[in-house]
Amino acid sequence: MSKLFVDDIVEKTSGHGVQIPGHILQVVNTIHGVNQIISGATPTEYTGITTSITPKATGSKIYCMVNIACGNNYAGGIWYSSRLYRDSTSNLVASVHDFYMNTQYEYIGPRFLHNQIDPTTTTAGAARTYKVYLSAENSASGSLHINWSTNESQSSMTLMEIAQ
Repeated sequence: MSKLFVDDIVEKTSGHGVQIPGHILQVVNTIHGVNQIISGATPTEYTGITTSITPKATGSKIYCMVNIACGNNYAGGIWYSSRLYRDSTSNLVASVHDFYMNTQYEYIGPRFLHNQIDPTTTTAGAARTYKVYLSAENSASGSLHINWSTNESQSSMTLMEIAQ
């Protein structure tokens, strides 16, 4: 078996970097720790973790991880919905994720709400922005408190560009 040893790999033509399928080309992370309250059944953007990435390669995929620290101010059970969009609310990245809180302040700690690959391929240099929208299942439910101010919690969105 032969071995290849190199000290440096340099692209022959500018802008055509070396890409190995399945490898991460870049990581972009947004961390947010300021309290934001979302009330009612109308999906509302959680603006604190909106994150943009500018792909380095055409044809790669973006892996999205959303981790939100939240709690509710309602003593009964509440269903909430979370939606992950690319660029606009007409580009839903994956199916709606529903989660349930059954007692007051039960889920103060972080929760993985989205953990998936955007099925569309990228175009090098064409920025993408990922946004999370949250809502209660009905307008009579209590408010969702993101990054509850008394426990110094933080939420995050991590985007990884994966070569194909």
